[in-house]
Amino acid sequence: MKSLVPFLRDINYGYFPQVGDALIERSRGMSATNFILNTKGDVHLSLDSDIVDFQKGAIDQMCEQAMTHDIVGAVYICRATARTFPATFFEEGVEVEFARDPTPVPVKWIATGCLAVHRRVFEKMAETMPLLHESDGPRAFYPFYQSMIYDDPGHGKILLSEDFAFTERAKALGFTAYINPAVRVGHMGAYVHRLEDMAATILQPQPITIERSGRFWRVKCEGIMETEESMGRVPEGQGEEIRKRFEQPTRAERRRNQRKEKKASVSVT
Repeated sequence: MKSLVPFLRDINYGYFPQVGDALIERSRGMSATNFILNTKGDVHLSLDSDIVDFQKGAIDQMCEQAMTHDIVGAVYICRATARTFPATFFEEGVEVEFARDPTPVPVKWIATGCLAVHRRVFEKMAETMPLLHESDGPRAFYPFYQSMIYDDPGHGKILLSEDFAFTERAKALGFTAYINPAVRVGHMGAYVHRLEDMAATILQPQPITIERSGRFWRVKCEGIMETEESMGRVPEGQGEEIRKRFEQPTRAERRRNQRKEKKASVSVT
């Protein structure tokens, strides 16, 4: 909600929360269908409820790019700690630098958690498919995001999720999906926290380059680490003082040292 407030105050945006359906491809289809049938908007912006920390200026830019590039999204990673990768599937062997350059970069399949799509994409898709659940009135929808079986060269037949299936349908109609590498968002989710997390080394936000080769990913960056102070683990300016506390002998160590000193003095005499 904190990230959404600037959009709610902007009359150029309409707010249409889509809730009440556990099938994600149907929810997304209802949202996009409502957009083309009941609004006059140019761009459909989808923001999943677990996408956070987005800046309005960056999202404005992404929507403006959709006016000419049709489909433009932001990259975020899957919710994992030990093994994670972008939710968007890049083109093979293409390095993408995530820094300040907002130039759209084409991708193979795009994630829909933070995505701007021009209405012409949905309108052209709607010409090729039936309107489903017409008897449900406002819940009727076009299956823009219906998952599909896809013949993947080298891997055989696979099932594309609703976001990748949407991209594949758009490509079949002549559209290309792009990412804006200057847009940064967060992907919030719960995981099993362990004591070992206290020792985790975390990178600061920084320019980062990502490349895909088959099902594997390579990440390159400057490797600038967060500090104990910047993460709030230690009060600002008190890090050195607190670290010195742990360099002092503990009470148990002092007692052991005292016993050793007594033994040494006895042996000398």
